[in-house]
Amino acid sequence: MNPAKKFPLLLALSAALLFGASASAKEESLILFQDHHLMIAVPEGYLFSSGRDDRGIISVKVTDPREKIDLQVSFFPDANNRLATEDGQTSSVAELCQPYAEGSVEKSYDFKPLDPSAGSGTYCVFTDASLVKKMPFPRGEFLNVTCGVKSWPGCYLIFTLLSNDTTSKEYQTALKLVKNSFEEKPAGKTL
Repeated sequence: MNPAKKFPLLLALSAALLFGASASAKEESLILFQDHHLMIAVPEGYLFSSGRDDRGIISVKVTDPREKIDLQVSFFPDANNRLATEDGQTSSVAELCQPYAEGSVEKSYDFKPLDPSAGSGTYCVFTDASLVKKMPFPRGEFLNVTCGVKSWPGCYLIFTLLSNDTTSKEYQTALKLVKNSFEEKPAGKTL
């Protein structure tokens, strides 16, 4: 799927990320807002960039060295913990992913629990119907889009993971990164 066609905001966020590009590191930290300090365990060799848009929304992008996956994550405050419930999460994912579902082979939502190490979340995987049986895929086009949310007290993130399959080591590493990283630093630890 070409995210620029489906979500102009996604393209804008990607552009905003470019100014913050840096080489991969074992651990990246971000100050989201107020007292929310985030830790990201970037896999060895993966590229990491971060940025803040005009509205103050922080986003990160992670790609593997061979560009088999493209993971984009944006962070939002959630003072009322609106996305802390399963209903809030599935409703949000359904709204965010409607264009993906409409253009997919699946034509529906198959909500899967994210089962993160902290907090909760849900996601769906879609297959772009326009790319099926069109190998090799054009550069910048991806067969699969995995889209979801992860919530923890006071915050949530929205992630989009673009890939050409859902079984590769790179895909599994990126999904594991969302599940087990992108977590707040324990209280008392400094940046």
